[in-house]
Amino acid sequence: MESDVSQLLLITDESPISAKMSAHYEQLYYQVLVAEDPVLAMPLLHKHAVHLILFFYDPNMPQQTALLKDMLETFEEIPLIVVTKVVTALDVTDLLAMGITSVFSLPLDRQQSLDNCVARHIRHAKLFFANRLYRQQLEQTNRRLNDSLAELERDQQAGRSMQQRLMPPEHTQRNGLTIQRHMQSSLYLSGDFVDHTSLADGSVLFYLADVSGHGASSAMLTILLKSLTRGILADQQLEQDQSVAIAGIMSRLNEEIMDFDVDKHVTMFMGLISADRSTLTYCVGGHYPMPVLYQQQQLNYLEGLGSSFPLGLFAEAEYQSLQQSLTDDFALLLCSDGVLEVIPNNQQEDQEAVLLDLLRNNGCNIDGLVSGLQLDKRQQLPDDIAVLSIEGNAHG
Repeated sequence: MESDVSQLLLITDESPISAKMSAHYEQLYYQVLVAEDPVLAMPLLHKHAVHLILFFYDPNMPQQTALLKDMLETFEEIPLIVVTKVVTALDVTDLLAMGITSVFSLPLDRQQSLDNCVARHIRHAKLFFANRLYRQQLEQTNRRLNDSLAELERDQQAGRSMQQRLMPPEHTQRNGLTIQRHMQSSLYLSGDFVDHTSLADGSVLFYLADVSGHGASSAMLTILLKSLTRGILADQQLEQDQSVAIAGIMSRLNEEIMDFDVDKHVTMFMGLISADRSTLTYCVGGHYPMPVLYQQQQLNYLEGLGSSFPLGLFAEAEYQSLQQSLTDDFALLLCSDGVLEVIPNNQQEDQEAVLLDLLRNNGCNIDGLVSGLQLDKRQQLPDDIAVLSIEGNAHG
């Protein structure tokens, strides 16, 4: 498995720089390998799992130029930051054209900028290596799956079990909220996914995502989506302005999915219920149908349909947050568009009206939806179905 330790290789033949920079980055909780002799750099790279190379490079030293080319050729996946004496802008252009990740000039008067660059590229490298490791494991699994149809079925069942284990419990309590989920897939593996987590301030973050397509590739993206979301939450503290935080998380997810270039897009509804359970802040990424909110004996769809694009389609997509006041008796029901596939009406407006009437008659909860659409009696579905229900502590 990929180590949680962030490890960088510092290459410099100047002992004062070596001592200063290694001490500096160790204080920032990096594990630092030092090659004061350039000859030692390649053996260290072969031996250790390095996430970033920081090279104090002298272009007048042929041995260092040769090392630079060797590292770029042999370890092209490792970000390589060069600190050197830059004479002209053309020098920087030439280095970047070689494949250098970033260039900083000597004397180094932007230590904070360098630190930010190091941190950013180490995060990207660790995610890249984790994803590569996952792909390698998946490729090995696929080779084994080709041996027989029986083995294919067994492994698909195992994959479904793994995906289910990554999801939250079917029924749980968070900060006075009752949260339930219901999942039904049209194949072994689902492109729908739900997750929720408690934040340090007592608020509860949740989302429902629907990846385009079906099968293993869509399921793999749901697993990656969970990892990305938890990583973004760990990487940044939620700001006091929750609207900015939610929109920022969605924007980051869109950027990361675009970077992976997986030819998939994701519709998503993400929400944040405040610690006092009085406010829902939410962001819509092409999700349909909109969640249904019951409170004070009223049942309505939330506003915001079409407020932004699905994730993974447009790099320039912007996401905005909306807010909804909550009462103690609120019940919120989210579902993927697979629910609409089992409603016979063809017109979108008719399907929305039927769904609202069904919940009004059977209850704005998972039991009401499942019984109203007889989902528990359906052996085959045209599309994956995901349902997430959140109720306030005074509901019912």
